[in-house]
Order: sequence, then C-alpha cells, then structure tokens
Amino acid sequence: MARREEILGAALQCFHELGYEGTTVADIKARAKVSTGSLYHHFTSKEQLFAELYLDSIRETQATSLRALRRAKSSEQGVRALVASYLRWVHREPEKAAFLLTMRRAEFMEEVEEELEAMNQELRTTLAEWIDQHVRTGELPLARTDLLMALLVGPSEDFARRWLRGRTTTSLREAAELLGEAAWNALRALAKHSEP
Repeated sequence: MARREEILGAALQCFHELGYEGTTVADIKARAKVSTGSLYHHFTSKEQLFAELYLDSIRETQATSLRALRRAKSSEQGVRALVASYLRWVHREPEKAAFLLTMRRAEFMEEVEEELEAMNQELRTTLAEWIDQHVRTGELPLARTDLLMALLVGPSEDFARRWLRGRTTTSLREAAELLGEAAWNALRALAKHSEP
C-alpha cells in the first residue's frame, strides 16, 4: 500500500509541474524511484494513475468535509465547518486541490465513473440527511440539497481556484471565516424568503 501511495504522490507532482500531456510514465517512475514492474504492478497506465489519483483526492476531501460536519453541534457550526474544513484541506494539500479543480479529464474517468458516482451519492445522502435533520428543527430552510450545496461549496471552490493561482492576497484562514459567515447569512436569508 505504501508503494502505491508513493507512486500516486510522484504522479501528482509530475502532473502539477509538467501537466498531464507533458508527463510520461518514465517521469513518474523516476520521481517515485520504482521499477517499471513495480509501477505496472499497481497501475496499468498513466490514464489509470490519473483516474485513481482523482478518486483518492475526492475521497480525501469528502472525508474531511464529513468529519467536520459530524462534529458540528448546530446547523450554523456545520455550515461554517464545511467551508473551513474544505479551505483547510486546500491549504494542506494545494497540489491535490489544484489537480481536482483544474485537471478533470472525462476521457480517463470512464473506468472509475461508477466508483466516483457511488462516492458522490454517499456524500449527497449524508448531506441530505444532515440538512433534513436541521430543516425539521427549523434551523435550516426547506430547500433542495443542490441549491444549499451551491451556496455552501461554490464560493469556497471559486476562492480556492483564485488562491491556488496566486490571484488573491486574502489568506485561506480569513476567507474561511468570511465565506463561512456569508454562507450562514445566505442560508438564513433563504429561510426568510421561504417563509409563507
């Protein structure tokens, strides 16, 4: 398992520095310091490496978000925690974040599409259950999960793209605080708008 992670880490660095097209299997093998046999024991191609790296990165960011959500004691804490945990992950894993936000290549995802959809469905289900619980207590407005997620996730992802490209001087910590506040205020406004 450790060797697989070393290869994925080397692939991530190569994709980040050289781009997908510029990266060769030889580049990844040299960066990981593994033999050809060892690399092909874990991955059949550069395309599979790319897809597995994408899945692993999605799995990691989703797990981070769900842990933060489960620790929250209220809907407000949960909203703020979702925003903050994502931006902390971006700060901790900038190469993975850049990979997810800028390099998705649909042609390589076919092999893992079912697994990716299952992961996304599990996330949607967990979030929908959490939202539903807080809708029943009146803390959150009755709204579709996709709309709530756009409010919660969209601004953070947009900011992360800017931060990763060096197009902002705002720190991720400050952004987490301000965007968490904005997300909570947006949900409260939505609740007022939803009132009869």
